Amino acid sequence: MDDFVTADGPDLDSLAAVATRAVRAGGDFLEDAFRDGSVPGDYGTDDVKTAADRAAEERVLDVIRESFPDHALHGEESGRNGDHHYEWVVDPLDGTNNFAAGLPAFATAACVLRDGDPVVSAIYEPLPDSTYVARRGAGATVDGEPVSAESDVSLEHGTVSFVVGLPAIRDEELAAAADRIESAVEDRCKRVVSTWSPCVDWGLLARGGLEGIVCFYPDVYEQHAGELLAAESGVYSHGTGTDGLYVGATDKETAAELHTVARSVLD
Repeated sequence: MDDFVTADGPDLDSLAAVATRAVRAGGDFLEDAFRDGSVPGDYGTDDVKTAADRAAEERVLDVIRESFPDHALHGEESGRNGDHHYEWVVDPLDGTNNFAAGLPAFATAACVLRDGDPVVSAIYEPLPDSTYVARRGAGATVDGEPVSAESDVSLEHGTVSFVVGLPAIRDEELAAAADRIESAVEDRCKRVVSTWSPCVDWGLLARGGLEGIVCFYPDVYEQHAGELLAAESGVYSHGTGTDGLYVGATDKETAAELHTVARSVLD
């Protein structure tokens, strides 16, 4: 165990350092595997599980265990392990379908929860070699430099990410509601994108590349990391992923409009 752990627990900088090492360990493996071109796995109708997911997760968890062997772990592949007021939520390969298809849009993410609240998150996109880190109350960075979600593009001319989690995809009524939300948002902006890698979208939003994001019943593995990155980069938001609907945007007016549009479809 590292010597930065005190009776009060590790500080945010220490957690961030380990989170960064962990996601880079997973992401560096994925980069090599992606360039190798062979992606064995189980291909379903709505998801893909590859050997790379499991191998990347092991590399992420190994780094975490080395510094915090008593912390609880919640990996997308391995499930929940341990009981501790610090819990690490890990998405080893966000964008598995892209990875398997040879599309260069995927990431590795980790978020540290303290008593259930996200306090540190790290997202690594190995192909552009971009590392996003957020600390609760201390801002966000990309590649060590402060990042701010700023855009002067109006919603009418803007691009919005739409994220639908597996709980909605696999439920007939929720899937129909997701289609209605997407259609309603499309009527208000230039373009709606669905990259199938939410963490890539969170990074774009944090640096002002996207004007907004709408998440409908998102998966926790990337949502925890993304919401914290958004909050610490100055994104205005409504709701949370755990409530089923999260809306974020680079300005308050856009966030309010997107939330109104989404809620009007659901209410």
